[in-house]
Amino acid sequence: MHTLLELEPIKRFIDVVGKEIEKYFGKEEGCIVYLQPDGTFYGFALYEWLKARGKNMTITTMEDDGRGLEENKARGRKVLIVDNDVVTGKGYKRSMEALRIRKKELKLKDIKFATSYDRVGVADFSVGKYSTETIWNLADLDAIDLKIIQTLSVNGRESFADIGKKINLSSVAVKNRVDKLLKERVIRIEAVFNMDQFYALCAQIYVEADPKAVEKMIEKFEKMQEVYHLVRVTGIYNLLIGIGGQSWQNIHEFIEQEVRSNPGVRKIFITTGETPILPKTISLATS
Repeated sequence: MHTLLELEPIKRFIDVVGKEIEKYFGKEEGCIVYLQPDGTFYGFALYEWLKARGKNMTITTMEDDGRGLEENKARGRKVLIVDNDVVTGKGYKRSMEALRIRKKELKLKDIKFATSYDRVGVADFSVGKYSTETIWNLADLDAIDLKIIQTLSVNGRESFADIGKKINLSSVAVKNRVDKLLKERVIRIEAVFNMDQFYALCAQIYVEADPKAVEKMIEKFEKMQEVYHLVRVTGIYNLLIGIGGQSWQNIHEFIEQEVRSNPGVRKIFITTGETPILPKTISLATS
């Protein structure tokens, strides 16, 4: 489990909520109940971390309706349900209620809930809260998301079933996660082509122009397939355009017809070379 604890999302989870969870268990015997599939990595990582700190812990799993719980592992202990995130709160409510109705029977001393992210603010322990409008960043992705993204980046056509076999998830669970990543605009699916199959050389065009001319060029160039790099820059020039071409003539025509002809362009500096080392591909989509 040492590898799990080194994964950045899990390390962050432990760093933020670990001490509070340790305090919750105190000197009592504890049980981690992780919800499958999303809570698996967090549950096992937390279990190993607490065991390493001398806590008397067991670990088991269950469906969010309580099915599959190994009752002997939870009996007479403080329980912590662990999941990856709380989206609508339904899973949280079902799993908490499933144990609450068995609390007396199993002599559970307490029941709490921990998650990485909590959309609705119900969990007892969480790294943070976010709404559906939140912009994602790398720290928001959990270990399973990162493995899925890594697999797709190598082979974007790999089936959900094959990805699931590599990370111990069902094809449905993988599809749900990919759909979520697409919805949150963390990833996107698009057709790309290899630059060196279409272009023989490239050019970097540094442009000094007035602000209105820059805005008009950006609006035009972000829709053009041969433009693979477009960025505002500071210094003498205020716009950098990277283009691919099949010949020097193509490059020259683009500069004269698409760049130099724009009103407001004051100065141009050009460097040319082979097709770029990175990026190797260009999206076929246009804005």
